[in-house]
Amino acid sequence: MLETGQVVLSLRGRDKDSFFVITQVGEGFCRIADGDQRPLERPKKKNPKHLRPTGWTVELSGSLTNRQLRRKLRELAGAVEKKPD
Repeated sequence: MLETGQVVLSLRGRDKDSFFVITQVGEGFCRIADGDQRPLERPKKKNPKHLRPTGWTVELSGSLTNRQLRRKLRELAGAVEKKPD
């Protein structure tokens, strides 16, 4: 079950293999942002079937900026790359 604040990996589309945070969950869709191409003010609408949860969450407080979001997602992406298989 996808929830607001979860970090997800995009499985389909132009943004495939990119990390995002869920900003809103609706009926049959999620809105996702990465702080760069999709800032918090203009999240992308995406089918939840095309998203895979990572197990990480980001606190979506009113003080979270796009810059902070980019930094957190970059750190998580780095952790995934360093993880031994």
